[in-house]
Amino acid sequence: MCTVTFVPTVNGFVFTSNRDEDPKRAATQIVEERRGDLLVSFPQDAEAKGTWIAFSDKDQFACILNGAFLPHQRKENYSMSRGAMALAYFDYASIDAFMDAFNFEGMEPFTLLLYNAGDFCELKWDETDLHVRKLSTNDIHLWSSSTLYSQEWWLDRTLRFKEFVARQRPDQKEIMHFHANELPFVPEALQALIGSAKPLTNIPVETTSVTSIAKHKRGYDFHFQRTDGKLTTHKSTY
Repeated sequence: MCTVTFVPTVNGFVFTSNRDEDPKRAATQIVEERRGDLLVSFPQDAEAKGTWIAFSDKDQFACILNGAFLPHQRKENYSMSRGAMALAYFDYASIDAFMDAFNFEGMEPFTLLLYNAGDFCELKWDETDLHVRKLSTNDIHLWSSSTLYSQEWWLDRTLRFKEFVARQRPDQKEIMHFHANELPFVPEALQALIGSAKPLTNIPVETTSVTSIAKHKRGYDFHFQRTDGKLTTHKSTY
């Protein structure tokens, strides 16, 4: 939900997401849900029952990050949770159909990454406008939640990750290991974002899990790993 990477490979890609959240909201199960003719798989938020990352058996995925461009002041109520919106994407035939028909008014700011059979797109909602950017599947990408990481932290992480990929040519498990050990949430990131002179303590946020989707010739490999070791899942689709 908060640090996400995309790495192109010879036969597809590896897409990986850290969830930086209150540990009380750590996923306790992987859900498989029928939505029309799709089978959608996702780790379920223990509190809100939505998700931050999901993929279907029809060459699609969706991943949500908190915030758009800048930190924002949270309101008491929103029209829909962002995790429910990520699942609603699978009810539409294409990314364009979703953007055209879904009502974003009243949503909390977000960054939504959508993939559909080679079509890759970034949507940012700032509570006023939807900003759309088409993405290349031939490039390495890294995103960080604007509610936890400054631009300087995003740039540093991007450079370190690209150096790691260039040096190691890592597989899916190695990328997940890098996410867990080199890109976890640390209080210093939030301290830099809010400009606090003092170190922050007792922050109810940590990297609770790493999720990864790898596309290859035969289909997909899905890995989910809670950082406390309480839930690990692997699924392959062919």
